[in-house]
Amino acid sequence: MWKLHDDVSLDFQLNRLVTLGGGDLEEVRAVASRIDSLDDWKREFLALADQALGEGRKEHAAAYLRAAEFFMAPGDPDKMEAYDRQAALFREIVAEDLEAGRLQETRVAYEGGYLPAWHLRLPEGQASRGTIVVHGGFDSYAEELFSLVAHVPARGYEAILFEGPGQGAVIRKQGIAFTTQWERPVAAVLDHFGLSDVTLVGISLGGYLATRAAAFEPRV
Repeated sequence: MWKLHDDVSLDFQLNRLVTLGGGDLEEVRAVASRIDSLDDWKREFLALADQALGEGRKEHAAAYLRAAEFFMAPGDPDKMEAYDRQAALFREIVAEDLEAGRLQETRVAYEGGYLPAWHLRLPEGQASRGTIVVHGGFDSYAEELFSLVAHVPARGYEAILFEGPGQGAVIRKQGIAFTTQWERPVAAVLDHFGLSDVTLVGISLGGYLATRAAAFEPRV
């Protein structure tokens, strides 16, 4: 990890941004020096997102919008706008894969709502070596984790990336709260795709959640 800020929480999120979230190290380092409060954080990352977008760097812009949104209070009117903008940018980034059918966005029915899922598919006629199902942890975004699974089909596996209760659009758009009974959303995903034998990968707190799900869900 890099030392990017004296505040431990801010430093952790800045490192998350450059190691996983898609941010540029030098840009983030420069911005970090101007952040002394959460208001500064919001202002600087919204401005950096606009700068990146103006320069045609959609991946960076989406990353900075996620960063800006992260510390906004639930009642902040800018929070949902930032979230929606990063989601729209992500769809633009993967538009070619969506149009070609290599990537499929779907909604998995779950307890009166739905779980967003992204299915990374193999070319038609190619035999699959198996399916890897991936999810995040306490405060994850599917868009942030996509780079971790984008390479999977090239190695002969299908991949399914989903957001569960308390994550991403599930909490923001539907208000479905987090649950420790992670076998429930996992079962919903496996049912939806008709899967009987998968590898389950959880990121961050998702490592515990995946282990919990595997203890109760025999298809994992």
